[in-house]
Amino acid sequence: MRSIFSALAAATLLFSAGAPALAQDADPMEGDPFAAMAGMFTAEPLTPEQEARLPLATTIIAKLIPEGALGEMFGTMFDSMMGPLAELGSKPSSGDVAEYLGFEGCELYLEEDQAAEALAILDPAWEARKAAEAEVFPEVMKQMMDAMEPGMRKAMAELYAVNFTERELTDIEAFFSTETGATYARKSFSMASDPRIMAASMESLPAMMGSIMTMEQKVEEATANLPPKRDFAELGAKEKARLAELTGYSVEEIEDAIRYRDEAADAMAEGAEAAADVAAEY
Repeated sequence: MRSIFSALAAATLLFSAGAPALAQDADPMEGDPFAAMAGMFTAEPLTPEQEARLPLATTIIAKLIPEGALGEMFGTMFDSMMGPLAELGSKPSSGDVAEYLGFEGCELYLEEDQAAEALAILDPAWEARKAAEAEVFPEVMKQMMDAMEPGMRKAMAELYAVNFTERELTDIEAFFSTETGATYARKSFSMASDPRIMAASMESLPAMMGSIMTMEQKVEEATANLPPKRDFAELGAKEKARLAELTGYSVEEIEDAIRYRDEAADAMAEGAEAAADVAAEY
Protein backbone atom coordinates (compact mmCIF):
# COMPACT_ATOMS: atom_id res chain seq x y z
CA MET A 1 0.00 0.00 0.00
CA ARG A 2 2.86 2.35 0.72
CA SER A 3 3.94 2.01 -2.89
CA ILE A 4 0.56 3.43 -3.94
CA PHE A 5 1.02 6.41 -1.64
CA SER A 6 4.53 6.83 -3.02
CA ALA A 7 3.19 6.81 -6.57
CA LEU A 8 0.67 9.52 -5.72
CA ALA A 9 3.36 11.58 -4.03
CA ALA A 10 5.75 11.05 -6.94
CA ALA A 11 3.12 12.23 -9.39
CA THR A 12 2.55 15.35 -7.32
CA LEU A 13 6.27 16.03 -7.11
CA LEU A 14 6.63 15.41 -10.83
CA PHE A 15 3.96 17.97 -11.62
CA SER A 16 5.48 20.41 -9.13
CA ALA A 17 8.96 20.01 -10.54
CA GLY A 18 8.09 19.70 -14.20
CA ALA A 19 5.37 22.24 -14.69
CA PRO A 20 7.49 25.39 -14.23
CA ALA A 21 10.07 24.05 -16.65
CA LEU A 22 7.36 23.49 -19.22
CA ALA A 23 6.11 27.04 -18.93
CA GLN A 24 8.23 29.35 -21.08
CA ASP A 25 10.57 31.57 -19.03
CA ALA A 26 8.94 30.39 -15.78
CA ASP A 27 11.00 30.53 -12.61
CA PRO A 28 10.82 27.05 -10.99
CA MET A 29 10.94 28.70 -7.57
CA GLU A 30 8.00 31.00 -8.19
CA GLY A 31 4.39 30.80 -9.30
CA ASP A 32 1.84 28.00 -9.22
CA PRO A 33 3.20 24.85 -10.92
CA PHE A 34 -0.28 23.35 -11.19
CA ALA A 35 -1.57 26.46 -12.93
CA ALA A 36 1.37 26.17 -15.31
CA MET A 37 0.41 22.59 -16.07
CA ALA A 38 -3.22 23.56 -16.60
CA GLY A 39 -2.04 26.30 -18.94
CA MET A 40 -0.58 23.67 -21.25
CA PHE A 41 -4.09 22.48 -22.12
CA THR A 42 -5.98 25.40 -23.56
CA ALA A 43 -9.31 25.17 -25.36
CA GLU A 44 -11.03 27.57 -27.70
CA PRO A 45 -13.49 29.84 -25.88
CA LEU A 46 -17.14 29.05 -26.36
CA THR A 47 -18.91 30.78 -29.20
CA PRO A 48 -22.03 32.84 -28.43
CA GLU A 49 -24.17 29.94 -29.72
CA GLN A 50 -22.37 27.49 -27.46
CA GLU A 51 -22.66 29.85 -24.50
CA ALA A 52 -26.40 29.94 -25.13
CA ARG A 53 -26.53 26.13 -24.92
CA LEU A 54 -24.40 25.98 -21.76
CA PRO A 55 -27.25 26.31 -19.21
CA LEU A 56 -29.09 23.33 -20.70
CA ALA A 57 -25.84 21.38 -20.93
CA THR A 58 -25.11 22.20 -17.28
CA THR A 59 -28.54 20.86 -16.30
CA ILE A 60 -27.81 17.61 -18.12
CA ILE A 61 -24.39 17.16 -16.53
CA ALA A 62 -25.87 17.78 -13.09
CA LYS A 63 -28.01 14.69 -13.73
CA LEU A 64 -25.24 12.67 -15.39
CA ILE A 65 -22.67 13.52 -12.72
CA PRO A 66 -24.69 14.20 -9.57
CA GLU A 67 -22.89 15.41 -6.48
CA GLY A 68 -20.68 12.65 -5.09
CA ALA A 69 -20.82 10.56 -8.27
CA LEU A 70 -17.04 10.37 -8.75
CA GLY A 71 -16.50 9.38 -5.13
CA GLU A 72 -19.17 6.71 -5.46
CA MET A 73 -17.53 5.49 -8.67
CA PHE A 74 -14.17 5.18 -6.93
CA GLY A 75 -15.75 3.31 -4.03
CA THR A 76 -17.17 0.75 -6.45
CA MET A 77 -13.89 0.54 -8.32
CA PHE A 78 -11.92 0.09 -5.11
CA ASP A 79 -14.16 -2.71 -3.93
CA SER A 80 -14.02 -4.56 -7.25
CA MET A 81 -10.43 -4.00 -8.32
CA MET A 82 -8.24 -2.10 -5.87
CA GLY A 83 -9.55 -4.02 -2.88
CA PRO A 84 -8.20 -7.41 -4.03
CA LEU A 85 -4.91 -5.78 -5.07
CA ALA A 86 -4.63 -4.07 -1.70
CA GLU A 87 -5.30 -7.38 0.05
CA LEU A 88 -2.54 -8.96 -2.01
CA GLY A 89 -0.18 -6.14 -1.06
CA SER A 90 -0.96 -6.62 2.64
CA LYS A 91 0.97 -9.91 2.75
CA PRO A 92 4.62 -9.78 3.90
CA SER A 93 6.97 -9.64 0.95
CA SER A 94 10.59 -9.19 0.02
CA GLY A 95 9.74 -5.76 -1.32
CA ASP A 96 8.50 -4.60 2.09
CA VAL A 97 11.71 -5.74 3.74
CA ALA A 98 13.79 -4.15 0.99
CA GLU A 99 11.96 -0.87 1.52
CA TYR A 100 12.84 -0.85 5.22
CA LEU A 101 16.48 -1.75 4.63
CA GLY A 102 17.11 0.55 1.68
CA PHE A 103 17.53 -2.33 -0.75
CA GLU A 104 14.83 -1.23 -3.20
CA GLY A 105 15.89 -2.10 -6.74
CA CYS A 106 18.35 -4.71 -5.44
CA GLU A 107 18.08 -8.47 -5.35
CA LEU A 108 16.29 -9.62 -2.21
CA TYR A 109 14.13 -12.72 -2.30
CA LEU A 110 12.48 -14.02 0.84
CA GLU A 111 9.74 -16.54 1.45
CA GLU A 112 6.59 -15.08 2.98
CA ASP A 113 7.38 -16.49 6.42
CA GLN A 114 10.93 -15.11 6.22
CA ALA A 115 9.62 -11.70 5.21
CA ALA A 116 7.11 -11.80 8.06
CA GLU A 117 9.87 -12.59 10.57
CA ALA A 118 12.08 -9.81 9.23
CA LEU A 119 9.21 -7.30 9.34
CA ALA A 120 8.36 -8.32 12.89
CA ILE A 121 11.91 -7.31 13.84
CA LEU A 122 11.95 -4.11 11.81
CA ASP A 123 8.42 -2.98 12.61
CA PRO A 124 6.45 -4.87 15.26
CA ALA A 125 3.37 -2.84 14.27
CA TRP A 126 3.70 -3.67 10.57
CA GLU A 127 0.35 -5.43 10.24
CA ALA A 128 -1.50 -2.65 12.07
CA ARG A 129 0.31 -0.06 9.94
CA LYS A 130 -0.74 -1.83 6.75
CA ALA A 131 -4.33 -2.01 7.95
CA ALA A 132 -4.31 1.71 8.75
CA GLU A 133 -2.90 2.50 5.32
CA ALA A 134 -5.58 0.34 3.70
CA GLU A 135 -8.26 2.38 5.48
CA VAL A 136 -6.72 5.76 4.71
CA PHE A 137 -6.09 5.19 1.00
CA PRO A 138 -9.73 4.96 -0.19
CA GLU A 139 -10.62 7.90 2.04
CA VAL A 140 -7.91 10.06 0.49
CA MET A 141 -8.83 8.95 -3.00
CA LYS A 142 -12.47 9.85 -2.38
CA GLN A 143 -11.36 13.30 -1.25
CA MET A 144 -9.40 13.60 -4.50
CA MET A 145 -12.45 12.58 -6.52
CA ASP A 146 -14.59 15.10 -4.63
CA ALA A 147 -12.04 17.84 -5.35
CA MET A 148 -12.00 16.89 -9.03
CA GLU A 149 -15.76 16.71 -9.43
CA PRO A 150 -16.70 20.43 -9.78
CA GLY A 151 -14.08 21.03 -12.48
CA MET A 152 -15.06 17.82 -14.26
CA ARG A 153 -18.73 18.80 -14.17
CA LYS A 154 -17.91 22.26 -15.62
CA ALA A 155 -15.71 20.82 -18.37
CA MET A 156 -18.31 18.20 -19.33
CA ALA A 157 -21.04 20.86 -19.49
CA GLU A 158 -18.90 22.88 -21.89
CA LEU A 159 -18.20 19.80 -23.99
CA TYR A 160 -21.90 19.06 -24.27
CA ALA A 161 -22.56 22.68 -25.25
CA VAL A 162 -19.87 22.41 -27.94
CA ASN A 163 -20.75 18.99 -29.35
CA PHE A 164 -24.55 18.93 -29.26
CA THR A 165 -27.17 21.14 -30.84
CA GLU A 166 -30.02 22.74 -28.93
CA ARG A 167 -32.38 20.06 -30.24
CA GLU A 168 -30.03 17.23 -29.25
CA LEU A 169 -29.50 18.69 -25.79
CA THR A 170 -33.26 19.00 -25.35
CA ASP A 171 -33.70 15.32 -26.26
CA ILE A 172 -30.89 14.27 -23.93
CA GLU A 173 -32.30 16.32 -21.08
CA ALA A 174 -35.73 14.83 -21.67
CA PHE A 175 -34.27 11.32 -21.45
CA PHE A 176 -32.43 12.03 -18.20
CA SER A 177 -35.65 13.49 -16.77
CA THR A 178 -37.34 10.10 -17.14
CA GLU A 179 -37.05 7.40 -14.49
CA THR A 180 -34.95 5.27 -16.83
CA GLY A 181 -32.69 8.17 -17.73
CA ALA A 182 -32.16 9.06 -14.08
CA THR A 183 -31.24 5.47 -13.31
CA TYR A 184 -28.83 5.39 -16.24
CA ALA A 185 -27.20 8.64 -15.14
CA ARG A 186 -26.76 7.32 -11.61
CA LYS A 187 -25.33 3.96 -12.64
CA SER A 188 -23.27 4.83 -15.72
CA PHE A 189 -20.12 5.73 -13.78
CA SER A 190 -20.24 2.79 -11.38
CA MET A 191 -20.80 0.34 -14.25
CA ALA A 192 -17.46 1.36 -15.72
CA SER A 193 -15.71 -0.25 -12.74
CA ASP A 194 -17.80 -3.42 -12.68
CA PRO A 195 -15.77 -6.64 -12.23
CA ARG A 196 -16.83 -7.68 -15.74
CA ILE A 197 -15.08 -4.65 -17.22
CA MET A 198 -12.04 -5.24 -15.03
CA ALA A 199 -11.89 -8.89 -16.02
CA ALA A 200 -12.15 -8.00 -19.71
CA SER A 201 -9.32 -5.49 -19.26
CA MET A 202 -7.14 -8.10 -17.58
CA GLU A 203 -7.86 -10.61 -20.33
CA SER A 204 -6.62 -8.11 -22.90
CA LEU A 205 -3.38 -7.44 -21.03
CA PRO A 206 -1.33 -10.20 -22.75
CA ALA A 207 -2.18 -8.79 -26.18
CA MET A 208 -1.48 -5.26 -24.99
CA MET A 209 1.83 -6.29 -23.44
CA GLY A 210 2.74 -8.09 -26.66
CA SER A 211 2.33 -4.83 -28.54
CA ILE A 212 4.39 -2.95 -25.96
CA MET A 213 7.15 -5.55 -26.09
CA THR A 214 7.56 -5.00 -29.82
CA MET A 215 7.70 -1.22 -29.44
CA GLU A 216 11.44 -1.07 -28.80
CA GLN A 217 12.15 -3.17 -31.88
CA LYS A 218 9.87 -1.02 -34.03
CA VAL A 219 11.51 2.17 -32.75
CA GLU A 220 14.93 0.73 -33.56
CA GLU A 221 13.77 -0.12 -37.08
CA ALA A 222 12.23 3.32 -37.58
CA THR A 223 15.42 5.07 -36.46
CA ALA A 224 17.92 2.68 -38.02
CA ASN A 225 19.03 5.25 -40.63
CA LEU A 226 19.58 8.03 -38.11
CA PRO A 227 23.01 8.84 -36.67
CA PRO A 228 23.57 7.09 -33.32
CA LYS A 229 23.20 8.97 -30.05
CA ARG A 230 26.41 10.39 -28.65
CA ASP A 231 27.65 9.31 -25.24
CA PHE A 232 28.81 12.10 -22.98
CA ALA A 233 32.17 10.38 -22.72
CA GLU A 234 32.60 10.68 -26.50
CA LEU A 235 32.21 14.45 -26.53
CA GLY A 236 35.09 16.85 -26.79
CA ALA A 237 36.16 19.07 -23.92
CA LYS A 238 34.45 22.15 -25.40
CA GLU A 239 31.18 20.28 -25.89
CA LYS A 240 31.26 18.96 -22.34
CA ALA A 241 32.01 22.41 -21.01
CA ARG A 242 29.13 23.91 -22.98
CA LEU A 243 26.70 21.29 -21.67
CA ALA A 244 27.93 22.02 -18.15
CA GLU A 245 27.29 25.71 -18.75
CA LEU A 246 23.83 25.06 -20.15
CA THR A 247 22.74 22.71 -17.37
CA GLY A 248 24.40 24.43 -14.42
CA TYR A 249 26.16 21.21 -13.41
CA SER A 250 29.88 20.61 -13.60
CA VAL A 251 31.35 18.04 -15.96
CA GLU A 252 32.21 15.88 -12.98
CA GLU A 253 28.65 16.07 -11.63
CA ILE A 254 27.25 15.07 -15.00
CA GLU A 255 29.64 12.14 -15.22
CA ASP A 256 28.68 11.04 -11.69
CA ALA A 257 24.96 11.25 -12.58
CA ILE A 258 25.46 9.18 -15.72
CA ARG A 259 27.45 6.58 -13.82
CA TYR A 260 24.77 6.35 -11.12
CA ARG A 261 22.05 6.04 -13.79
CA ASP A 262 23.90 3.24 -15.57
CA GLU A 263 24.60 1.38 -12.35
CA ALA A 264 20.96 1.63 -11.30
CA ALA A 265 19.82 0.42 -14.73
CA ASP A 266 22.19 -2.53 -14.54
CA ALA A 267 20.92 -3.42 -11.07
CA MET A 268 17.30 -3.24 -12.23
CA ALA A 269 18.07 -5.41 -15.25
CA GLU A 270 19.80 -7.99 -13.06
CA GLY A 271 16.89 -7.94 -10.64
CA ALA A 272 14.37 -8.40 -13.45
CA GLU A 273 16.38 -11.29 -14.85
CA ALA A 274 16.64 -12.93 -11.44
CA ALA A 275 12.90 -12.45 -10.87
CA ALA A 276 12.18 -14.05 -14.24
CA ASP A 277 14.38 -17.01 -13.32
CA VAL A 278 12.53 -17.43 -10.01
CA ALA A 279 9.16 -17.19 -11.76
CA ALA A 280 10.27 -19.79 -14.30
CA GLU A 281 10.95 -22.25 -11.49
CA TYR A 282 7.29 -22.08 -10.53
